[in-house]
Amino acid sequence: MFEGLLLYPTLGFNLLRNYLQPVKWAWYNRIDDVIVLGALPFRSMIKELIEKENIGAVVCCTEEYEMQAVWKAVDEKNWRKHGVEFYSLPMVDFVGTASRMSISKAIKFVDEIAQRGKSVYVHCKAGRTRSAMFATCYLMRKNGWYPNVAFEYIKVKRPQVVLGNAQWRTVNEYQRYLDHKTGLA
Repeated sequence: MFEGLLLYPTLGFNLLRNYLQPVKWAWYNRIDDVIVLGALPFRSMIKELIEKENIGAVVCCTEEYEMQAVWKAVDEKNWRKHGVEFYSLPMVDFVGTASRMSISKAIKFVDEIAQRGKSVYVHCKAGRTRSAMFATCYLMRKNGWYPNVAFEYIKVKRPQVVLGNAQWRTVNEYQRYLDHKTGLA
């Protein structure tokens, strides 16, 4: 119940900040040949994302109530109606992360979509923290990068991204998993 109290104020804050600041933040940014990282997509964006960005799937890092509460947000049903696959990787806003296993499963999903020549739209509410954490883990695994390298690469493409302590712990834990998996640990 309380988790929803900050949804509208923080969404409004992000929209207002973008309107008032001299340099506007893009709603989404292409990170690499597969990942497009962004904020909560609206129905009016579906055609653009599919046609311009070749989106074949979505990794949604919001909780279900966030999708239901925001008017005109694109939910799983809307995406599937347009032939776009959907993967839910729910995380609590601001402080939320995902388990290593959940991240690995989502990365496997992204890999399957990429093998078909399609891109994946990864989003949370603002496209700054939860989705950026997942994209960081994806780039670490895909490119063999350390967490700071992957995150800085994303930050060049999408300057508004920020990871908190909880997200950095998750990213570093994922790095230890990758090191162990490849025999570097």
